[in-house]
Amino acid sequence: NVTMWDLRSMERSHILKGTHSYATKDMDFNPNRPHVITTGGEDGLVKFWDVRKSSGPLKILKGHSHWVSTVKYNRFHDQLILSGGSDSLVNLWRVSSISSAPLLELENDDGTDSADAADVRVSKFENQESVYDVAWSACDAWVYCSLSYDGQVVLNYVPSKEKYKILL
Repeated sequence: NVTMWDLRSMERSHILKGTHSYATKDMDFNPNRPHVITTGGEDGLVKFWDVRKSSGPLKILKGHSHWVSTVKYNRFHDQLILSGGSDSLVNLWRVSSISSAPLLELENDDGTDSADAADVRVSKFENQESVYDVAWSACDAWVYCSLSYDGQVVLNYVPSKEKYKILL
């Protein structure tokens, strides 16, 4: 379960029950839609929730074979989400269907339109060890890094093709 507290009154404001099959490891708020959160759990899933409606997740992403230890929204472009896990993977996702600025025109590589193309894994990077944390750059919206168990810090960039899809 995920429980949110109102720090002014020190009372629970929202409860999301059954967020993951096992423990919830991390969560992050959408910077442009504060009622939308993402969670990562020991079931290997990344889930998106509207805290105003506790009926179920808005979206579920499957891209890890083990625990998802960290999830982070891009503060400048909320379509972009990072997830890292104990399977050594860092996934970069574009989830436009529930962002504040969904893509207007979606096109597959073969030239056909596709509604499902709004939500895709853009890239994945495999570290040597489990991923402890991921972070977006505070000054460059297209740069992110990951930290793994062995102390390795890896710096990555959002591919140019994805930048253009978001900006144009």
